[in-house]
Amino acid sequence: MKEKVYSVDNYWDMNVLEGIADYNGKPCYYINIFSEAEDDWTNEYLLTPLSEDIFTLGLEIWNYWLYWLRTYNQTKVPHQVEYAKQRKNHSFDFLMKADVDTEEWLKAEQNYQNHFVFDHYLKANQPTVKAKGVFNGKIDGTDTFVEWTNHENL
Repeated sequence: MKEKVYSVDNYWDMNVLEGIADYNGKPCYYINIFSEAEDDWTNEYLLTPLSEDIFTLGLEIWNYWLYWLRTYNQTKVPHQVEYAKQRKNHSFDFLMKADVDTEEWLKAEQNYQNHFVFDHYLKANQPTVKAKGVFNGKIDGTDTFVEWTNHENL
């Protein structure tokens, strides 16, 4: 059965590595399993169910990423990884003094805070399913679906 993919948060060499997709009609965070023996990515994924509020937060993070991709040349807000590095070393107030576009920096800060909550949830909640996944569609998460097979409860 085809399931909806909401985000492709990471991919490498045409392999979908992590993001949010439905599993049995419910949102889960999926993460690819790397094979040390093969020294390559597999088609197996660990799935962590997401609560409704964490799912909504994950979509906000994804939508911010798409927004940043469309506007980074105009706004000059750094990439989320670079922003996180700056934010670890400086307060938000300090960063705000360095730039005049307050609205863009507020969005970046909200995304930074959203990542904290989302990452904490994933660390506190273990995957419950291992499954093989075949992804089809666009890498940007639009018109993308996955077919899960060989399900195994953990």
